Amino acid sequence: MRYTHRSRGIFFSLILLLLHAVLFAQTGPGGVGSGSTNILWLKSNEITGLTNGEDVLTWSDASGNGNTLTAPSSTFSPTYQTSEINGLPVVRFSKTNGRIRRTSFSDFPTSSITAIYVNRTVDSGDGVISYASSTSNNNDFLLFRSESLNLYRGTNINSNVSLRTLPTAAFHIANAMWRNSDGRVEVWKDGSQDFTSTGFQTGTSITAGGSLAIAGEQDIVDGNYAASQAHFGDFSEVIIFNTFLNTAQNIIVSNYLAAKYALTISNDRYDYQASHSNDVAGIGYEDSSNEHTAAMSAGMLRVDNADGLNVDQEYLLFGHNGADATMAWTTTEAPNTGTDIQRLAREWRFDETGTVGTIDITIDVADLPALPAGHTMYALMVDSDGDFSSDASVYELTLTGGTEYTYAGFDISDGDYMAIAAVRPTVQHTLTSGAGAEDVSPSIELELNFIAATDRTVEVTT
Repeated sequence: MRYTHRSRGIFFSLILLLLHAVLFAQTGPGGVGSGSTNILWLKSNEITGLTNGEDVLTWSDASGNGNTLTAPSSTFSPTYQTSEINGLPVVRFSKTNGRIRRTSFSDFPTSSITAIYVNRTVDSGDGVISYASSTSNNNDFLLFRSESLNLYRGTNINSNVSLRTLPTAAFHIANAMWRNSDGRVEVWKDGSQDFTSTGFQTGTSITAGGSLAIAGEQDIVDGNYAASQAHFGDFSEVIIFNTFLNTAQNIIVSNYLAAKYALTISNDRYDYQASHSNDVAGIGYEDSSNEHTAAMSAGMLRVDNADGLNVDQEYLLFGHNGADATMAWTTTEAPNTGTDIQRLAREWRFDETGTVGTIDITIDVADLPALPAGHTMYALMVDSDGDFSSDASVYELTLTGGTEYTYAGFDISDGDYMAIAAVRPTVQHTLTSGAGAEDVSPSIELELNFIAATDRTVEVTT
């Protein structure tokens, strides 16, 4: 006699699979942009091999585009300073005419640009970010005067936004944007849009292939730097996009930076920076013209396809605790002491503003350790208190292409914790043995140690 149990499953359409393939590249800061749009990403905490006070002769680009910056020599180089902002290092410009630059910047933005940086200074009249492309365009794009940030493109526009703090310097998140389609300029400070204008240099273009300098103002390509216009201050992060970020995207990137560096901002959509401040990313709907619908954190965990992201100022942000995710699986805080389910020590926490509805969650297992012996399944563990050893829901992930595994239609709750798990599938029976007449129908309850993504058949034979 054979009894069959089927668990309910979730099925994917070809359209959703294709959508994952198209959108999976949102790996930039805050899960905004990719290597094709985020053309420069400098992070002081990823500088290696230096001790406190040493010269920074090279600052590597984390965008994937290889746009590394170098100092002309130690005479002009910034220095590496440890534990300056939320325990993280900074790149300090304190030498006469100091700067770090990239010459022959072939993929520099031409029609739209967003430049974001985290900085502290008491300087004024300074050149913060300078791009020169030719003798006739010695300042093709320039941000200068920290006391009242100006944007220059053949002529200048003054935002009246101050990014210095006196008498003691404080860190600020600065964001200056321009596009040629309508000449729109925006300047943001600490998550707030503090200046807007249109009609500035409409129809003009920046010429690619020039030289970008941080903290120095050049009057020809990588030359004629004026010591009186050099910037003195600390940078922890510099980000450049070749697109004009919308409002939702700016808010998300600001939340990523604020969580990482423990900064206070306007439009704060993430409350868990005290414990889960790493690689904060998110999706959001500021209004019908300003939304961001897909984001990936740490190149590993991605959210998209929210079916309820349609009300003004709805956001879903998520960051992790900084624990290891590439070396080994652990049985710590795993169900049943890790007998059949192990997990990665890294965990994410979700902050939902409004109601974004159900979402698709995808992980890329390319950099994960190999599955433990006997464990054949990737899964997501979700819990409301952060202790996955009890009451955690374990959701089977389905291979959707390459090294990507997905669970579709998940209804996340505000404050939920999430970890990646490796599962040895098991079945438990409430009736393991018994005797009786053959015309009596037995009742046997079956329990899987995971929530199946597709229909499963369990056969019980007597």
